[in-house]
Amino acid sequence: MGRKMRPWKSPAVGEEIDANCSRCKEETIHRVVAMVDGRVHLVICTRCGSQHKYRSSLLQQRQRVALPTERQARVLLKLEAARRPLPKEPLAEWQRWRQASSQVKPLSYQKSAGYSEGESLRHPVFGLGFVRKVLSSTKMEVVFEKEVKVLVMNQPR
Repeated sequence: MGRKMRPWKSPAVGEEIDANCSRCKEETIHRVVAMVDGRVHLVICTRCGSQHKYRSSLLQQRQRVALPTERQARVLLKLEAARRPLPKEPLAEWQRWRQASSQVKPLSYQKSAGYSEGESLRHPVFGLGFVRKVLSSTKMEVVFEKEVKVLVMNQPR
């Protein structure tokens, strides 16, 4: 194949690079014809003479690792947090809340209901929890036995 590209040196017009040829249907040596914004745009195949847009070589495509978008990164962080093992023993804060409100019957959690700090509630999945902090008119931080969650409240039905 053509000369190896040096990562510190970008190709220039007239130089040879490896690229996928749209006519030959394989990776061949191409000569750079045009560049746009510092990137190779048009090339000519040295084997068949066809001119076409630059398509990077298969080797370069395999080496390229796509970085996640901001949204994908947030999702990956959530997945990673979900895979982490939960603590074996109850959170100390949860134990303190439970001892302090042992005689009070917890409310059943509903998205449409409003809650205030210090109230106890029973969630169908996470169990007994205590409202640690009201973050906004629609969100609250709740301490459950094994973890702290942000739940919604005051949501219309």
